[in-house]
This record gives sequence, C-alpha cells and structure tokens, in this order.
Amino acid sequence: MNPGPNLAVPAPFQVAAVVTPDESRRVVAIVSQERTVIGALKFERNGFASAYFVAKIFNGSHETLACSILGRTQGKAVDLAPGRFWMNPQSVAQVPICVPLHFPHPLRSISLHMQAPSVRASAEADVPAPPLVRLARGIAATAALIGACAASWHAMRPQITAYALPARVGAGDVATASYSTSGYGSTRYEVTSGKSSIASGFLDDRSGSFSFVTPKRSAIYDVALSVTGPFGTARRELFVSAIPATTAQVAAIQALQPEPSVVHSGEQIQVRYIAAARRGTVTLYDASGIPLGHAPYNASGVSTLLAPTVETPTQYRVALDVSKGASSAQASAGLLVLPKPGSKPIANPTPIPGVLSAAQVFRVPSLVNSGARFKVRLLAHPPNLHVGIQDQQGAVIEDAVVPVKAMSVRFAAPRVDRDTPFVVVATFSRGNAAQTLLQPLVVHAP
Repeated sequence: MNPGPNLAVPAPFQVAAVVTPDESRRVVAIVSQERTVIGALKFERNGFASAYFVAKIFNGSHETLACSILGRTQGKAVDLAPGRFWMNPQSVAQVPICVPLHFPHPLRSISLHMQAPSVRASAEADVPAPPLVRLARGIAATAALIGACAASWHAMRPQITAYALPARVGAGDVATASYSTSGYGSTRYEVTSGKSSIASGFLDDRSGSFSFVTPKRSAIYDVALSVTGPFGTARRELFVSAIPATTAQVAAIQALQPEPSVVHSGEQIQVRYIAAARRGTVTLYDASGIPLGHAPYNASGVSTLLAPTVETPTQYRVALDVSKGASSAQASAGLLVLPKPGSKPIANPTPIPGVLSAAQVFRVPSLVNSGARFKVRLLAHPPNLHVGIQDQQGAVIEDAVVPVKAMSVRFAAPRVDRDTPFVVVATFSRGNAAQTLLQPLVVHAP
C-alpha cells in the first residue's frame, strides 16, 4: 500500500497545527500516548443539507500514518470522503470534510482514525443537524400535531354508529328504538307524521333506547335521531308503520305512499304502504295504463320500483293490489318522474285514461318568486280534495283542505337563494281508492 502524496514539513518543525481547546466547543482532540500523533475535528458551518468539518492532523512520528474518516448512525459506520489516505512521517495536514445528508437516518457523529505500526489515535465530533433535517423534523412535528388535531376532531365529531327500529308496530302500541352515538353533542329524537309532531325529547346517554306510543290510527311515522354539537351534526331517519291492533278478516289498504313522490329517471322508488293482505302486487303504470314495472307485496310494508327514463316531466301511477282470502283491495298514488339534467324536452304526456289528470284539477302559475304568495287555481272539485306543496324529497312544506266551493288556494312560496324545484300535490278520493296528482313548481330566487 503506497503512502499518499508528501505534505510539506515545516522547518524548523512547527507545532502550530495542534488545535487548542478554545477554537470551537465542537473540537475533540485525542493525543496518542507518545504524543507523536495528534488529530482534531473542527465544525466549520452548516449547509442546507450538509455539515462541513475540517480534520487537522499532526504526524510527529517516523512512520507513515494511515487515516480514515467515518460517519456513524444507528450503530452503523459509513465511509466519508476523502476516504482512506496516508500521511508521511513528520507532516501536518488539514482535510476538509463534507458530511452529506444520510437517509433514512442522519449521521449523528463523525470520527477520525489514525494508525501506524506503533501509534494509534482517534478523534470524534457530533454532527449538528443541517437546516433541511430541522425543517423535516419541524414538518414531521407539525404533521403529527395536525394528525392529533384531526384525530381529536374525529373523536369529537358527532356520529350515529347504530340505529334500529321495528318496521311495523300495532296502532296504539309502544315502539322502541335502540341507538348508539359517539362524539360530543346533545342527542335528540323526534317522531312526526306529516306535519304533526307525535313525540320528541333529549337523550342523556351515548347509547341506549327510547320509546314512544303510536296514536291509535294507521299511519307511517318518521323517527329522526340527531346529535348536535360544536363540531357538527349527525342525523338519521327511520320509518315505522302503525297497523290496526285487530287484524282485518278482509283485504284492506290503510295507506300508500311512494317515497320520494318526485324522482329522476332511473332512480329507485320506495313504495310504503299499510295493508291487511296475504299477497299482492305493486305496479307502476304509464299515462296509457300500460304496466312498466312490478314488485311483490311485502309484509314489511315496503316494495321497490325503478323510475323509467323520461325526457320531460311525466306523471305515472303507482297501484297496490292486494288480496286476502276471497277479498281484495286496490289503491293508487301519483308519481312525477323528472328527466335527468340536460335532457331535451318533448311533447307533454297524455293523461291516464279514466283518471283525472293534473291539468283537469288545478293550474300552477308559471312564475313564482321566493317568499311571495301565489294562487293555485282549481278547475275541478273531486271529493276530499287536499292541495299542498312538497320539496323534491317528498317533505310537506304546506298543506290545505280545499272547501267545496273554493275557486283557488293561496300559498306562500318557500324562501330560496337560488331557483329551486318543488311540487304542487293534489290528493282526493276516487271510489274506494285515493288518487294523487302532481305538477312541478319552480320558485325563483330574488
């Protein structure tokens, strides 16, 4: 192994190359027992991603000195430039060292090792973290803080983790719902039927159950559970059907309601009903009376249909036909199917044969402004006529029982901040069944 290039030896010999302790607090010098070899490491400066040192070496022996510089991280040694080099006898050297950023773990210290056949010495110094490492640590600490805040927010955000309610109960019986919530907030339940409030109250526990007594009449009840707090609101709704306590010996239909009553092409329609029956069919009819879809009667009181594809708002009819023994019963309800956005309008649909159309019963104004009162003109007076306004989810905004001699019904348009579609709904008796008619209504923003 050949020694490295000769380094100039001062004449007379100078000891000025020895590093004094006051040069830097990061200087570590270890002198051999013979004091013929002295080495020191001095920190110079930090780059953005590197640290710079200077190795000062004095070889006062009469032997060639082998030198190497190593970095250490996590118990592992890493060779650093200039690598292994040699010093001639009676020489001094000053070697610049660049400590690069080492992944995945930065170098914690560097060491200078000097060895000759009869002499051995070393020096070691800590490596300060360069700005890039400090920045990365700051970012990691910030990310950890953000993650902790996000986890805390998620833990505090109100959530309803479980909610269950029987699909059917007897009219006048007690209905019990079980629930489980998480997060910070107050928990409240409310039971409604149309615009009527049946029961409500606050719940103190995060999980448990609550009960309410259904009125002694057939109806479908909306049971809403909500958790409200400073970090948000969680809300879920379930429906329960109340049926008569004594089961009828003949087929009967107490209620029929498609939800929502206004849908877009291709959407699912949940048809809810209360009926005493053994078997039956839910059918969707078009304007010509042609059946477009069927679903079997379900004892749970819910059947599912699929809305047809239309290019203009089109009325359909949902009919429920049930039987029990030798008896049967029928009922129907109106449904409005809207085209998907961007569809090109076509001619208006024709009315259902043998059934009144919306245009024969009432007329809706073409322009209604937000918050303004408007008039729905009545063109016919079928028995038990009710007229109301619903939103696109089927929620009742306002409802009125129409007197026999009334020529019109007045409503206050909902207040909106953008053009919003609603539906004017007319319900009346037709023989032993009920019919529902719908016309679209757009409330314009101010």
